[in-house]
Amino acid sequence: MAAIAKGFGVEGEVVHNPMQLRQALARARRSTVEGKPYLLDVQVARRGVTWAEKPWIPPIQVAGMRQKKV
Repeated sequence: MAAIAKGFGVEGEVVHNPMQLRQALARARRSTVEGKPYLLDVQVARRGVTWAEKPWIPPIQVAGMRQKKV
């Protein structure tokens, strides 16, 4: 997500662990105080009852729903 934001001219970074988070938040705050957006892509561990090993994603077939055939 940080790379996509950078493509739109928005500064950002990926945070991989809690030790990096405090410094990343400080950089984000400085940027927003200056009136600029800043994206933090914080990677979290997916553990516990609410996370599935393989999340279910519904099948979407947009091409079949189009009215105009291309």
